[in-house]
Formats: sequence, C-alpha cells, structure tokens
Amino acid sequence: MAENRRRGSAPDKEALAALGTAGVSRLRKAAASDVVTELAGQSAAAPAPVEPAAKPAKADRPAKAAPKKTSFYQQEEDADRMRAAYLNTQLHTRYRSLSEFINAAIDEKVSALEQTYNGGQEWPPLAAREIPQGKPLGS
Repeated sequence: MAENRRRGSAPDKEALAALGTAGVSRLRKAAASDVVTELAGQSAAAPAPVEPAAKPAKADRPAKAAPKKTSFYQQEEDADRMRAAYLNTQLHTRYRSLSEFINAAIDEKVSALEQTYNGGQEWPPLAAREIPQGKPLGS
C-alpha cells in the first residue's frame, strides 16, 4: 500500500485514515517550534516567537538589487559566537539563513548610527573600495 507508492505521489487516503490523519499532516500545518516541543513531550503553549523587527519603509530608498557577497575579517571566537546565536535562536527569530541574520544585525547597527550621528538620515552610499585602505586611522 503506502510503502509501495512512488515518491512524490499522493498518499493513500485509507492508509492516512488508519493513522488517524486526513489530508495534510497536522505536523506540517504546525509551526516548526510547535513540532519540536510536541516531539520533545513539552506542551505546545511555549512563548510566542519573537519576530525580527520590521524596518521602517523609506520612500526615498531605491529598490534593492540582488545581494552581493561582502567579506570582512572577524576573530574566530566572535564568528563561533555569531553562528551559535543564529542557530540557537533560529526557531524564535525565524531568520532563514546566516546571511539574513547578519544583514539584520548590520542594518540595526547602521540605523542606530544614522540616528545618533546623522539625524536619522541615511548617509550617501559608498561603493566597494571607496573607503580608504591601508593603515587604520589613529594607529
């Protein structure tokens, strides 16, 4: 019956009824955190996940093009800590990738700097290699 069906084909309704399910699995309908807590034997009434903060819409901001790779140097311990924070909060924050997590963190910091030092206005954008390279200022 169900074990003989081809991958990608519709499940046998009789087999689903025998398992106490009909149509789409209730686990597929549940949020990922509900499934994890239910499978762990905990109540599914855990605190609501924290959604990433929505960015305020800015009328003068042009539509963003496809993402481009950015590289930077980071201490190994900081990179390990960042990956751990992303992975251990993924079910709560709903960031789908480490890149999305990093972009949200950078946007939060840049917005705070713009608010503090530029009256909440965005600075004119700088393209790659427009920042002076070489020995850092003050060293």
